[in-house]
Parts: sequence; C-alpha cells; structure tokens
Amino acid sequence: MVFFTCNICGESVKKPAVEKHYQQKCRGNQKNVSCMDCLKDFYGEDYVAHTKCISEAQKYANQNSNFVAKEPRNKNAQKQEGWMDIIRAILDSTDYQLTPPIRNAFQRLQSVDNVPRKKAKFENFVSNCIHMPRAQASQVWDILEKELNKMKAAKQQELAKLKEQKESQKQQQEVEKEEQPPSKKAKIENGHDIEESTEASEFDWAAQLTKLVGKQSDGSIFQEKLKKKLLKKYLKHLTLLELSEKQAKKFDKKFDKHLKKCETLKLEGDLVKHL
Repeated sequence: MVFFTCNICGESVKKPAVEKHYQQKCRGNQKNVSCMDCLKDFYGEDYVAHTKCISEAQKYANQNSNFVAKEPRNKNAQKQEGWMDIIRAILDSTDYQLTPPIRNAFQRLQSVDNVPRKKAKFENFVSNCIHMPRAQASQVWDILEKELNKMKAAKQQELAKLKEQKESQKQQQEVEKEEQPPSKKAKIENGHDIEESTEASEFDWAAQLTKLVGKQSDGSIFQEKLKKKLLKKYLKHLTLLELSEKQAKKFDKKFDKHLKKCETLKLEGDLVKHL
C-alpha cells in the first residue's frame, strides 16, 4: 500500500483516501502530495499512476552505497501489476466505447491496491471500498474479463509461434547435422580444439613406409628414424603442427601394426629392410 503526505496540511493519507481528503479536509486546493517512501512530489492526478514504491531495503541502499538490496519476490504483487496493466489497456483502447461513468470507474480503480481477481470478491470490494453500484461493478467486471481473455489468447498465439519456430530450427539443425561428414574432435597441447579429418583413416601407411625405406641407398633404415620420418608425413597429411598425447599413442600403435603387416618390408632387430 502506497502512503502519501499531503503538502497542504501535512497529514499522511492512504492512496485510496487521497480523493476523499481533497474533497473534505483540503477542499478547494489542488492535489499536492508526496510519497512517504520515495519522497517524490505529485500534482493533480499524477499520484494515480504511482501504484508501487521502493521497499525499506531499497531506500536504505540509496543512502548507503555499500548496501545492496535484494529484489523482493512477491508473486501477488506481480499479478496485481498485471491486473493494473489490463485496466490501463482498457482505458487506452477504443474497442470498448466506454461511457463516462464506466471510464470514471476504471480511473478510480487505478488508484486502488489489491483489487480482487475473482468476480464475486471484485463486486463486493468495489461496492464497499469505492462505493460503486452493483450494476456498474458487473459491467466493469465483464469488460475486464473480456480484455483478460483477449490478452490470454494473444499470449497463447505468441507461445505457439515461438514453439513452432523452435521446432523448425531443431529440424533444420538435424538436417544440417545429417549432411555434414563425420568428424571427431582432437585436442592439441596448446589447448585449442581442432577437427581430425576422416582423411586420417585414408593415410596409406604401407605405401609411405615402403617409399621411405626405398629412398635409402642401402635399402635399410633404423626403426626409430623411420618413425620420425613417417610422423612428418602424417602431420603434413593432417595439416597439424603436432599431435596431442592421445593422438601420439594412436600413431605409435598404428606404426607398429602397419610395419609388421607390410609385405615389402622386413624388421631385423632395430633395422627395417626393403625386401
């Protein structure tokens, strides 16, 4: 509930009682009030739009730079603010062709906090608090309900549209994923991710081993030296500068495997010979 201080007489007044205060005690004066929490001044009917104010924690935070106020979690306040949005939307709309008494009723509702959101409670509330006739309260409720249903329908359409867009994006991603060639990620020692191409499996181990040994003048080479030469060829094939620890272990295993299987080469101790 927002409280104001009358700047004419200094009396504190609840927001719903401001109108009555200026009809009785400060009659004849222009409305001039200040919010007791944020100390902001309001003239005429400006106070009507001041539906909520800062909390004590936020007020203290403004005075003390070292204090950080937590945002209050009040679901009822959020619902009430949404209810006020509906009332403002009705007043701004040209769809309802409000009569002067009904428009005045909605304007008075703007200055009231905690307006009930059920028909029976709403009619009792406005009859008792702002002395609205039952027949008029029923008309006001019908308009409120119509606007609420219209907003709900618009929200559902928006959600359905968003859902459709997400499903469309998901399908598109699946199609693109199917069209992409299979690949796997390999990590190099400097921490950057690269893609190890499927060409790694197309590396002709037997041909490269035979070629390297055949280049030697005596047709033989030490196994460790052959491995280093083949590693250079392998890195060039993958367009890499170096292998990760995991890749290096795989290379060693493949080297030993293909060397043993190569029909054109023979391993004698540490020496690899061309047959």
